[in-house]
Amino acid sequence: MNTEAHGKNGFPFRLGCTSYVYPEDLLPNVRKMAPMVDDIEIVLFETESLSNLPSTAVISELAQIQAEHGNTYTIHFPIDKKAASPEKQERKYFQEQALKIIHLTLPLHPFAYILHLEGIDENADTAEQETWKSRSMETCREISNFSGVDNSTIAVENLGYPVEWNEEIVEHFDFSFCMDIGHLWLYQYDWEEALQKHLDDTRVIHLHGVSDGNDHLSIEKNDQMALKKLVTEYLPAFHNVVTLEVFSKEATFGSIRRLKTLWEK
Repeated sequence: MNTEAHGKNGFPFRLGCTSYVYPEDLLPNVRKMAPMVDDIEIVLFETESLSNLPSTAVISELAQIQAEHGNTYTIHFPIDKKAASPEKQERKYFQEQALKIIHLTLPLHPFAYILHLEGIDENADTAEQETWKSRSMETCREISNFSGVDNSTIAVENLGYPVEWNEEIVEHFDFSFCMDIGHLWLYQYDWEEALQKHLDDTRVIHLHGVSDGNDHLSIEKNDQMALKKLVTEYLPAFHNVVTLEVFSKEATFGSIRRLKTLWEK
């Protein structure tokens, strides 16, 4: 075991990684990472021709790993279809897809389900925002009514638009926030204001490095002053999941080492 990159039970929050640390399938990744982190984000996709949705046998094995190592799972809904698409058929497909995934993964008692309300960008005018909000509400209502899970486990992630556009939706359905700090850095939003306002209602934080207009990098490559401020001033009060949302062994272990170094200082 790479002890330098071991982050399990090392913080007041649950340290997480993605299910794509190694260029292998879901189970090999989870077997390798479950002893080293507290949570694993299972990143799912499902298109008409390709899918990585786990079988019931894989779900059973994931549950066994969970029982052995005490890790939790967060489930990232697929993003190949937009949850708030202008096309009703596309929204319906996403809704059916999300409910299928929730019911499939119930035996894992996921800590959170990560929801993107894609279908808008930051340049949308007020009328476009209201239309997007209505479409988002439709999808969220379907998930809320038929998922059978606690609504607080549905965590709405901020994308390339202001966090406050999600506020009414989260509040209306008693959902939670997935606060993607990397996205806030990338799009140059006020990340501290977002955390000060919503940390208590945040179930998952996504953390990844941003440099030269690219994100999902190791946090070693990030603005270190901003990273240090996040780690020393905000994360000590956070007790839910912090996912290092990077997708390689080098970026994951480098990020864990950097986070440990900042924490120990």
